[in-house]
Amino acid sequence: MAQKTDLNVAPYYDDFTDSDNFNKTLFRPGFAVQARELTQLQSVLQNQIEKQGSHIFEEGAMVIPGRLNVNLKHYSLKLASTFGSETIDPSQYYSATTPVTITGATSGVTAVVIGYDVATATDQPTLYLRYLSVGSDYATAVFADGENISANAVNIYSFDRRKWKQSYKF
Repeated sequence: MAQKTDLNVAPYYDDFTDSDNFNKTLFRPGFAVQARELTQLQSVLQNQIEKQGSHIFEEGAMVIPGRLNVNLKHYSLKLASTFGSETIDPSQYYSATTPVTITGATSGVTAVVIGYDVATATDQPTLYLRYLSVGSDYATAVFADGENISANAVNIYSFDRRKWKQSYKF
């Protein structure tokens, strides 16, 4: 909210106006900094913060209680670049609206995919996940190396227009 007090009077002499379209105050070397220049700097910064705040928040919207949700227990899973003759596309395992659950074929471990990175020239495709449950032996907590995984997502492949249940080896 803009300040309603007029500061363009003694002793401040703050003549900042947003319509001037400047955001810089220059100082001359070898001369003392004047209080008016410092006041102008404060006004410019306050105006920029106000513009940012009014862009992000609607006037009167509740900001508190604000919460920070940080997941420190996420893992990465490197996939093989190809399975059969198909190139692996890790985006098929991720959905922002409907979480995709993957299951290990031999271990029975399940995890939900929370992100992915596509393959690069030097790195394999990667899934970022949060483990949901241990394996069928009630002891295995992570996928085994070389284990096949399957997902509860169904995608349509363009080469034959059939639906496949995804099952890839990583």
